Amino acid sequence: MKPKVLLLWPGSDGAAGGNFGVPQLVGLAGYLTHRAGADVTLVDLSCERAFGQVNLPKLLEGYDVIGLACYSSYDYLAISALAEMARVSSPNAVICAGGYHVSARPADFVFDGSPFDVAVVGEGEKPMAEVVESVRGGAPLRATVLGPDPIGVLDELPETDWSFLAKYKHVARKIASQAEIYLSRGCPFDCAFCMEKAKREVSWRGYTVDRAIDELRRLHAFLGLDGWTLYFADALFGMPKAWRRGFLTKLAEMKLPTQKNWLLIRVDMVDDEDLRLFAAANCAPGFGLESGDPGMLATIRKAGRLHDYLDRMLEVGERARELQVPWGANVIVGHPGETEDSLRASGEYMKKLFLAPKETTGFLSVDPFRFYPGSPIDDERAEYAARFGTKIHRPEWWKDGDPAFLSEWVDPSRELTYSRRDALMDEVFAPILREIPAHFGYRGPSRPYFMRALKGQIDQFSPRTRFAFRERYYAWLAYTGKGRAAELELRDDARTAALCRATREKTIAESDTKHGPYTPELRAALVDTPRERHVRPDGISASLRDQAVALDREGHATVSAFHAYAVSYEAAAIREGMRVLDLGAGSGYGTALLSRLVGAKGFVRGVEIDPELVRHGHVALGPQLPPNLELVQGSAFDADAWAGGPWDAVVVGFCVDTIPASFLAWLGAGVLVVPRKREGDETKQVLVRVRVVEGAAVEDEICGVLYVPQRTEAPVREAPKKAEKKPERVRLPLAR
Repeated sequence: MKPKVLLLWPGSDGAAGGNFGVPQLVGLAGYLTHRAGADVTLVDLSCERAFGQVNLPKLLEGYDVIGLACYSSYDYLAISALAEMARVSSPNAVICAGGYHVSARPADFVFDGSPFDVAVVGEGEKPMAEVVESVRGGAPLRATVLGPDPIGVLDELPETDWSFLAKYKHVARKIASQAEIYLSRGCPFDCAFCMEKAKREVSWRGYTVDRAIDELRRLHAFLGLDGWTLYFADALFGMPKAWRRGFLTKLAEMKLPTQKNWLLIRVDMVDDEDLRLFAAANCAPGFGLESGDPGMLATIRKAGRLHDYLDRMLEVGERARELQVPWGANVIVGHPGETEDSLRASGEYMKKLFLAPKETTGFLSVDPFRFYPGSPIDDERAEYAARFGTKIHRPEWWKDGDPAFLSEWVDPSRELTYSRRDALMDEVFAPILREIPAHFGYRGPSRPYFMRALKGQIDQFSPRTRFAFRERYYAWLAYTGKGRAAELELRDDARTAALCRATREKTIAESDTKHGPYTPELRAALVDTPRERHVRPDGISASLRDQAVALDREGHATVSAFHAYAVSYEAAAIREGMRVLDLGAGSGYGTALLSRLVGAKGFVRGVEIDPELVRHGHVALGPQLPPNLELVQGSAFDADAWAGGPWDAVVVGFCVDTIPASFLAWLGAGVLVVPRKREGDETKQVLVRVRVVEGAAVEDEICGVLYVPQRTEAPVREAPKKAEKKPERVRLPLAR
C-alpha cells in the first residue's frame, strides 16, 4: 500500500509570498516518495488560482495524509479553515501542520476538537515519514506533536524533484518573477525578533558546494531561469567562508542566465573578496541591518562590536558601489526598546549610508516591528515589559483575522507608543526612501528590478496605505473597549486629520462635479470640517466617501452623504448670519457644517434624541464649542427643541411619516427642509421645502432621498419660547 499524501501550500502573504517554487515542500515530497514510499501530490494554492476558481472540497478529497504548511503566523487562520474542510473531504486522513508557527505554537494545532492530528515541530522530513508509516501500519497518529528531528547532513536528502510542480510550470511567470531555492538550513545567531529558533535546531547546515550547484542546475533544467530573479531563501547564506567562496566561484563559472541572484547574509561576514565574487556571480546581497543606532543593535542582539558593525556597513556600501554590486539593507522601526531618540538616530545613519554618497547601489527596506511567536521576544515578554515598558496589544494576533495590523500593534517602550512610532516612521524614513532613487547608481541589466523594489518601499508610505493602518488602529481601539479613548485621540490626531483632509478634498471635487455646482462657501465647509471625527472609529474610511455612514449597529442614525447636506442646505438657502435649527443632528457633523456656513453672526442649534451620539458629538467638536453652535439632547418633536426662535431655517436629518402640525405651528416665517414619505407610495421618500404663507403650508418637492426614519413623536408640552432681541444659548433638558 502506498499512502496517498497531499502537501498543500496555502499561498502565504508572508516573506515567502509572491515567489515560485515552495522548495521546502518540493524537498519534503521527494523525501516522502523515496524514503517513505508515499504517493505524493503537491498543491500550491497561489498557483491553483491562476487556473480559475478552486474547488477546495474536491481538491482535499481522497487522501490518507494531508500536510498543510503554516510558513508563518499569517497563515494560521487560512490553514485552520483548510483543515476543517479536509476533515470533511477526507474524514480518515491524518491532517498535519508544519512550519515556523507550528514549531512555535504546537498547542494551536493539537487540542481537543482540533481538525489537526499532528503538529510537526522543526524540519518535516522525518516526522512526516513517521506519519506515513503510522498509516501504512494501520495505527494512524492522532493528537500528536512530533519533532524536532532535524536532518544532520543535507546531502543525504534525495535530489530535489521539481516535477512535483509540473502542473504549474506554464503559469509560473504569470504569478511570480522570482523563483526560490534552499541551499542550507539554520542560523545560529539569536536576533531578538526572529522566529528561526522556534525550529529548535539552529546550527548552519548546507549542501556541499557541488551538490548545491547540482540543485541549481536541476531547477534551471525544470523552470528555465532566463530572466528570472533567483532568491536563495536560506536564513543565512554561506556562513562558512570556504563554502561561500567555493559556491560563488562555481556559480560565476556556471553563468546562470538569471536576471539577478538574491541572498541574505550578515554584513560583518562580508569582505572585499566576497563582494568581488558577488559581482562575478551576478549576486545581490541583502543585509539585515535592523537599526542604525548602536544601542538598539544591542537590544536586538546583533553580535560583535556594534560601532564597527555600522562602520562596516558604510565600507561595504562604498565598495559595492565601486564594483557595481546592488545590495539591500533592511531596518526595523519600533523594535521593543525603541525610543524616539534611537529611531531618529537610526534615520540619521540611513541618510549617511544612502544619501551622503553621490551614488549608491543600495536600496533600503523599512519594516515596522512585527511580533512573532517563537522569537526571543516572545519567550521574554515579561522582561521586555519590565525593562522598557513594551506592550504587545494582541499577543495572539494570528487568531483575530487582521494580521497586517495586529502583528504590528506594539508599544515599543514607555515613551514610544504604537501611534507615535507610526507617525515617526513616516516622518523620519519616508523622506529618505523618496530620495534614494535619485542616488541609485546601479547600472546593470537588473536595474528595473531594484527600481521597482524602491518604488514598493516608497508606496508603503503613501497616504492611502498609511491611512489604512491609522483607521485600523482606531477601529481596534474601539473593538477592544477603548472607543472613547479612540474618539479623544482621533480628535487631536493632526496626522490623521491631514491624511483625511487630502482625501476628502478629492472626494468633494468629484461630488461637486456630479451633484453641484456647490457654492465656494459650502465646498470649503465640506473640505474643512473633519467628518472622520463624527463617525465610529471603524468608519473613518467610509467618512471620506460621498455616502451615508452608520452611527450605530441598528441603523437608527447616520451621517448623511456629502451631497445630501449640499442639497438640503441649498434648499434652505443657508447663508451667513442665519439662525438655523438642525433636528436629528446625530453626532453633530451637519451642525458643524452649518456653523461654518452661518459664520460668527449666525447661530446653529443641533438637537439629537440619542444621548450617546450627543456625547460623541461634543468629543468630536472639541472641549471649546464654537460660540455660534450648540449640540443638545432632546426630541425634535418637543417644543423645547424649538425654543429660542424664530429660526430662519430648520433642517431635518430623518424622514417623517407626515409633516407634524407642530412643526408648522413653530416654524414662523422660516423655511423647513425635511424628508417625508412620498404620498401614495410610503416605501419612498422625498425631500420637501416648506414655508407657511398666510397660515397655509406651501411645499416644494426637491428630490427623492433616503434617510433614516423618525424614532418617536413626543407629545407637545408647551409652545416654544420666543427669541429675545439678544437670545442666549439655550441648553435643553434631557428628553422625557
